[in-house]
Amino acid sequence: MRHAMIAALGLAASACVSAPDTTPINHALTSAPPQVVHDLGVDGEAIALAFSGGGARAASFSYGVLLQLREMKDSKGVSLLDRVAFITAVSGGSITAAYYGQHGPEGLDGFRKAALDLDWQGQLHTTWVSPENWQRLMQGGLNGPDKLANWLDKEIFAGGRMRDMHTRPYVVINAADLYSGAPFAFAPPWFEAICSDLSTVRIADAVAASMSVPIAFRPVVVQSFPEKCPVDLPPWVSKAMTARNTPMLLRETARSFRFFRDAERMSYLHLTDGGVADNFGVSSFVTLQAAGGMPYAPMSPRDAVKLRRLTFVVVNSERPADGTWAKKQAGPDGPELIATALSIAVNAPKRAAADALHGYLTDWKAGVIKWRCGLSPEETKELGAGPDWTCGDVDFVLDVMSFSDLGAAKAERLGSAETAVSLPADLIDDLIAGGRAATAWNDAFIALTR
Repeated sequence: MRHAMIAALGLAASACVSAPDTTPINHALTSAPPQVVHDLGVDGEAIALAFSGGGARAASFSYGVLLQLREMKDSKGVSLLDRVAFITAVSGGSITAAYYGQHGPEGLDGFRKAALDLDWQGQLHTTWVSPENWQRLMQGGLNGPDKLANWLDKEIFAGGRMRDMHTRPYVVINAADLYSGAPFAFAPPWFEAICSDLSTVRIADAVAASMSVPIAFRPVVVQSFPEKCPVDLPPWVSKAMTARNTPMLLRETARSFRFFRDAERMSYLHLTDGGVADNFGVSSFVTLQAAGGMPYAPMSPRDAVKLRRLTFVVVNSERPADGTWAKKQAGPDGPELIATALSIAVNAPKRAAADALHGYLTDWKAGVIKWRCGLSPEETKELGAGPDWTCGDVDFVLDVMSFSDLGAAKAERLGSAETAVSLPADLIDDLIAGGRAATAWNDAFIALTR
């Protein structure tokens, strides 16, 4: 009798829940895209920001960072926000990054009303009591495009496409490919690898892919078009696969690029939250440099000559360890064990990526200096070098900013915010204020004002 009831509930659920929408978000390339080098307008100082995941908590905290950078001025009276050349983002942080990339500094004040103040959480499927949600879970996730991508498109990004993103700063939205386990960024190298047109992809779909937390959201489907592809895989892919000294991250990305071109292996990518592969979103820089083919990539030659200091700041909005089970001999119960294991699974690759970034920036700096010092005086002048220019006068600075910079009490308050898509207004106020304060007190940013 019990088994019959369970079967009846399953049938009822399948009758009520329609088949999930798995329509690919992209289209095939019809011709080879132009090879565009982004000139980011670097003039002395440049800032790169990495916005971590963390739902509305991360979106609010990173928003506070942008607001404070707008108010801080360097020695020339230029707003530090105008010095931001790159933003790479994951999950909740990608909402802020994409909105800023679409609207620029002029639209920054509208972000809270457009995104943070909306009661989105209440519209999601979240309860485990409903048999319909059991069926949704068995279909790949509790919420599909109607509850994520389409909502983002209607309420926040207003039909915007990736071609509508400003070219400065260069904004990179990061997801993860479930099949290969490698990071997947909404940037030209990845879309050329799948023979697809990035420009036509909705901004909302890129952000939805970046924040499609497994179980809570269905993966976002992207199609690969290897047949009659107008672009060959670039030489760096084969080199990364064969060279013994290739960084493991680049090797895995190259391997995934080959998968994308193998119709016998895969035809569709199923993209999930970028935090699964790297919750800081810094891994994509390794691929962007390799794809650029020059030591200064992803900067332009003019940017690389005029650069004096690149300040790379990771904005970490993660929650600290919590729970009372560590005080009990019995340890965590089932749900606590799952939550803790998932947290470890996200934090481990993030820490590895942050550590790898140290070495990457060292190599990037060395490559830029070697390239600059190999230029002729005529070339440096043509690229904008001044009379006192020195080829070795370049510095790369890395810092990680987090709630802990605000003191124990404030860190506990902000870190306790749930990883949800909507939060109470007073908590959003505190998170934005926290982002402002952490930026104002950050030594790397303060150094830029002197």
